[in-house]
Amino acid sequence: MPTLHAYTDGSGLYAKANLQGRVVTFQLTPGAVQRLTSAGLASGARLPAKLLLALIQSGDAFTGAGAPTEDPAQTALPFGDSELDVDGLLPRCEETDGLLELHLVVLDDGLGGGRKHAKLLAPEPRHVLRKQTAMSIPVSVLSWRALEQLVGSRLVPEEAKAVATLRRWFNRQLADAWDELSRLRAARQTGLAIDGSDELPLA
Repeated sequence: MPTLHAYTDGSGLYAKANLQGRVVTFQLTPGAVQRLTSAGLASGARLPAKLLLALIQSGDAFTGAGAPTEDPAQTALPFGDSELDVDGLLPRCEETDGLLELHLVVLDDGLGGGRKHAKLLAPEPRHVLRKQTAMSIPVSVLSWRALEQLVGSRLVPEEAKAVATLRRWFNRQLADAWDELSRLRAARQTGLAIDGSDELPLA
């Protein structure tokens, strides 16, 4: 299960989760940290998978440069290393099936006719295709509205598989994870939750 951790300089929180067989660090925006602490979560707390997915969807949890440096001996998760179950939930790279640092990439078809196609790509295939790249946008900064504006202005071809994938992702109802977390914590405080689980249903 994902867990929260504090930066050593006290500047905020970040999350760690076992994803595709390795422990991945997710940076959190200040707004996300404020909401998490207001909800009673602190360093060392379990972070429900659905809530982490909601943070990723809103752009409040992301991977990339600037992740905290850690002692390799301390990368194990305190509540076990069971993998985060995201099968069919998170967008994936169309070339490698990877989940991290995805960009929506618009590529020139190279035939001189000005036709373009779009793909969701992880860092390695983006590097390989860099000379064909007309535009590359991190998925973490996209939203439903931004995607539709790109499609409507014909900067991104609507028929692309990447567009359908992102529409499904943005349509997934995850924001209610905050309300579910509040209900779960309230039940715990009143002794009504007895199964010992901090997880929220993903359905």
